[in-house]
Amino acid sequence: MPACDYLSAVQVRSLQALFLEMSDLPSLRQKIDSLDTTLVNLLNERARVSLDIGAAKRQMETVDPSQSEEKEPHVYMPAREKQVYEKLNRLNRGPLKDDSLNAIFREIMSASISLQQNVSVAYLGPPGTFSHQAAYERFGDSVAYVPQKQITAVFEAVEKGRTTYGLVPFENSTYGSVIETMDYLMHTDVQIRAETYLTVHQCLLSNSKLEDIKKIYSHPQGLGQVQEWLKANCPHAERVPVKSTAEAAQLAAVETGAAAICSEICASLYGLNVVAQDIEDIKTNTTRFLILGTSSDNPTKCDHTLIRFTVDHRQPGALCDGLKVFKVHNLNLSKIDSRPSRQRPWHYVFFVECSGHAKDDNVKQAVKEMEQYCLDVFVLGSYPDQRPE
Repeated sequence: MPACDYLSAVQVRSLQALFLEMSDLPSLRQKIDSLDTTLVNLLNERARVSLDIGAAKRQMETVDPSQSEEKEPHVYMPAREKQVYEKLNRLNRGPLKDDSLNAIFREIMSASISLQQNVSVAYLGPPGTFSHQAAYERFGDSVAYVPQKQITAVFEAVEKGRTTYGLVPFENSTYGSVIETMDYLMHTDVQIRAETYLTVHQCLLSNSKLEDIKKIYSHPQGLGQVQEWLKANCPHAERVPVKSTAEAAQLAAVETGAAAICSEICASLYGLNVVAQDIEDIKTNTTRFLILGTSSDNPTKCDHTLIRFTVDHRQPGALCDGLKVFKVHNLNLSKIDSRPSRQRPWHYVFFVECSGHAKDDNVKQAVKEMEQYCLDVFVLGSYPDQRPE
């Protein structure tokens, strides 16, 4: 058969399939309409059950207030949230990807908790920061977001009850611990309720050309995550640390020859051009955030606990004695850090993150034994382990 006749035959079959599909189109659309109706009814039924759960929590508080230390029950339950996402991923057979399905249910759960209670979340602003992005990806569109000018203000918003929750950056996989967060954790009594992770892609934004940039603004973490790129591409530009990456964008937008290292979303928010994308030194660059509240959630059997303590440095082996209890009780340490106490020179506050939940027997025993060797011990919170694989 000549090639032209063969192509013609293929075209004919394609047209036949198209006509068949077009003939089915009205019925397919009708099926979509029917499914949408079912979905709306099911979503509202789920919302009513969510309201019933909220009412049941409040009723439990009224009947037996001793069962909770909270003035009002929490509506954001990270342990339950983790269970929901794990179940969705087990049930999902496609064609929707797990990430797409999880994003849909994030908004469903966001709407549900907003029905039970007006939820507000403090974060390091202004809008467009990575903290803003991390908070939105965790809490969805139905809660109120309250930007703060610095990390300490996020803690204070939760401590003073101005917001329900707060979100602060804790550490970055490239540049390490966030010092401002660590310093406030030395004396706060807020509790860590959850953790969340965000893959961070840094961009250079400016209204000037790369060769004309003389000054670069960013948060210290942002500057630290792109050191190699800056050495290679902007070796003579002045690096200016500011309180947030979005503030850096605001400053760069009104200054000729200035640039900001921040997220790409800041380009449209603050009227800047993207000069360079994905300039982070390590492409798996990830920031870990802590969600703050007035209490921790219940155990999930896969949790972490963050503990703050000090020791008497005059006693030989005091730090070693305080740490050995974790091995004795079969608790793995995933992070250890220290900060100057500011009480006297060369005196430190230590932070350890261990496996387990503060309500687990072995964690309770470990904390109790630490008190024998340490000047003070304080559990900053327990939360589901959600570290990406």
